[in-house]
This record gives sequence, C-alpha cells and structure tokens, in this order.
Amino acid sequence: MNNNLQISTTLRFLIGFASLAIALVFMNIAQDMLSALVLAFIIVVTVTPVMYGLQRRHVPGWLAFAITLAVIIGLFAGFVLLLVGSVSKFADAIPTYLDQVENYKSTIEEYFFTLGIDIELDIQAMLSVLDIGSLLEFGADFLSGLVNALSNYILVLIIIIFLLVDALGLPAKVASLLESGNKTIIRLTAFSGDIRRYIGITTMVGLATGILDTIFFLIVGVDFPILWGLMAFLMSYIPTIGFWIALIPPVILAFLEFGLPTAILVFVVIVLINGFAENVIKPKYMGEGLNLSIFVVVFSVFFWAAVLGPLGAILAVPLTMAFKNLVLEADESNNWIAKLMSSGKDQPIPAHDTQAEIGEDED
Repeated sequence: MNNNLQISTTLRFLIGFASLAIALVFMNIAQDMLSALVLAFIIVVTVTPVMYGLQRRHVPGWLAFAITLAVIIGLFAGFVLLLVGSVSKFADAIPTYLDQVENYKSTIEEYFFTLGIDIELDIQAMLSVLDIGSLLEFGADFLSGLVNALSNYILVLIIIIFLLVDALGLPAKVASLLESGNKTIIRLTAFSGDIRRYIGITTMVGLATGILDTIFFLIVGVDFPILWGLMAFLMSYIPTIGFWIALIPPVILAFLEFGLPTAILVFVVIVLINGFAENVIKPKYMGEGLNLSIFVVVFSVFFWAAVLGPLGAILAVPLTMAFKNLVLEADESNNWIAKLMSSGKDQPIPAHDTQAEIGEDED
C-alpha cells in the first residue's frame, strides 16, 4: 500500500514538473508578448486610483479615462525615447572604451616589466579575471535587450487601453463579489493593493535616487549621466542587488576617464545615495515590505530574466509576489512553500519541547 502511495506521489511530482517545464518554454518563446502584458497590467493597477479619484470628483468616466491614458502615454513614451537615445549613444562609444581598457592592460604589463618582475602569465590571468571590457559589453548587451523589450511600447499601450476600459466598470463588479465573500476576489484585491503600494513607493524612491545620481554624475563629469540615472531608477525595482548592478558601469567609466581616485569617489557616493534609499527610505515607507527572503528575491531576478529576458529582471518581484500570494498561499497543501519563501520577519519561532523532554527524562 505504501509503495503504491509512493509511486503516486512520484508520478504527481513528475507530471507537475513536466507541466511547469512546458509552461516555461512557452513563456520564453512568447516572452515579448508576455512581458508587454505583465508590464501593462502593473501600470494599470498602479494608475487606476488616479482614474477612480477623478470619477469620485464627478469627472465623467470618459474624461477620467482620457486624462489617465494621456498621462500614461506621455510618461511611458517619453521615458522609452530617452532611454533608447541614451543607450544608442553608449553603444556607439563602447569601442572607444575598449581601446582604453587595452591601453590600461599594456600600461600595467609595462610597469611590472620595468620593475624586473617577469610574471606575464600571472598578470594576464589577473587581467582576464578583472576583464573591464567584458563588463562594459555585458552592460551594453543588457541595456540593449531592455530597450528592445521596451521598444514594443505600441503593444503595451494597446493592452493598457483595453485594461483601462475594463477598469472603468470594475469597482461595481468587485464590490458585489466582495459582499458575497468571494475568497479569490478578496485575495486579488489585497494583492492589487500590495503591488500598487510596492510600485508606487519604489517609483518615487527610484525617481529621487535617479535624479540625485544624475546630478552627481554631471558634477563629476562622468559620460552619459542621464543613462546612469535612468539605470539607477530601473534597477531600484530589483531589491538587494539592483543598485549594485547600476553602480558598476559608471564606476568603470569614471576609472577610464579620470583614474582610480575619481572611481572610488563615484563608488562611495553612489553607495551612500542608493544604499540609503534602499535600506532606510524604502523600509520606512513600505512597512513589512515584500515578505520575500533575500535568496528568493535574488533567485527570482535570475529566473525571470532567463524566462522573459532583461525586462523579466525588473518584473521579477511582482511576478514572484503574484505566484506566492495568488497560487501558493491560496492552496492549503502548498502554503508551506509560501512560508519558506517569506522573509520570516515578525513570525513566531515554533516552540520546541526540548525542555519538557529533558524534564520528563529527569523525572
């Protein structure tokens, strides 16, 4: 009997794993459309309070819709065009920076040679590990992939239009379902509020961080200051590791342009600005926060980037929150997985009966 139960459990696991693999392959194939759909949904969830607020102030529904859509189009299209232009200029300048990297390598090798140190192979190995050129090329490829994903903004805007039209009549539908005690709608409503709060706070903090970074880069004279400010803003949507990713390219450029002291200055100042925003400002206004463990956050960034491309890294947290809150927590049999994924803050540590067992043994 136990053997049959074990086989049944194993088969269920294999079937579930195979289904998940097929779904991920499909998502990877259709990553452009899925990324556009998820991005449009998150934007609409974030901005619908503006439309509802206008309606509560007796603005006609069609006018509230038009105002909200105009704001979205203006901000989104302007951001994409600014990012595309900055990334294109940076990509054109990459060969120049790669030449500077090779010159630095030659200078280091000549310096050790003049000291009479004949360790060319060791120096080459060290320089291959600290390959600044590869880091710059990786950054350019990542930004290019992100631009390609965001350049599909026509599809995103079309999806936003349809979602906003449906959102006009949504409050009445949701209200009736909430009154009836529909658990799925209750969970969806709570999740929408969490996503709206996360996106809103992250956007405001990221915008302030990006502006401060851009001003600092302009003062120091680092090339492409607007691009690095935009990157700091985008990477603010990736907790824990995002601002480190945004930090690497400008530090490298500061080193190539002005030398090591300026690079250290850029590193320290950006760590102070972005680190303060990430570790002080966000937790203060976000309260409990994401309720995701650090490992889950980091893993989700790489996982969704592999499935959906560079834009998946930015959408990783909302997607992981949706899977945890709407799928795992909704199923009692999988609720334990959601608890393992959580940060564990403010959760009581289960009491262990060790002392009682000791007492019993002593008796």
